[in-house]
Amino acid sequence: MATTTLVTFDQYLDLPEVDGARRELDEGRVIEMAHASALHGAVQGRVFHFATVWQSQTGADFYIFQDTEFRLGPDTSRAPDVCLVRKSAFPAMKKVRGVYAGVPDLAVEVLSENDPTGDVDRKIRQYLNAGTTAVWAFHLEPRHVIVYRPSGITAPQVLEEPELLPGLRIPVDAIFAGLEDVD
Repeated sequence: MATTTLVTFDQYLDLPEVDGARRELDEGRVIEMAHASALHGAVQGRVFHFATVWQSQTGADFYIFQDTEFRLGPDTSRAPDVCLVRKSAFPAMKKVRGVYAGVPDLAVEVLSENDPTGDVDRKIRQYLNAGTTAVWAFHLEPRHVIVYRPSGITAPQVLEEPELLPGLRIPVDAIFAGLEDVD
């Protein structure tokens, strides 16, 4: 049976950079992720666009980031594809070599059919256990979104978080529209 060597957060930060590779730390396990597909990038970009337009129109107290890494626990750090963080909370998030100590208010993950279900479930649980209000998980095949909150799971046709992000409404169809031939 193969064994996995666990690393601490400090050991993770000391790992040498690998060109073109993205990493996350999953409770001591180093996860290396392949390059994103064109569809992944398109979905990520559209979510980011909808969120930034909403933020600029409303002046909402949020920063919107892509691929920004957060330390969710002692030996866990994750970089959601898109996330929203309250501007008022951000200055308190200590940054250690590019990783912020804290949690995003909303995490968006764009998932492919190659992402193992157990790993996805674990990542979502880590966000929620660390204090993230909601995780929007975009599934590329079949194309749909599942929203995870501490209170439960939904599969809405319109994405919204009225208590957290008043006025933000993103039709799921608008994210995937025109991307039928992109993979």
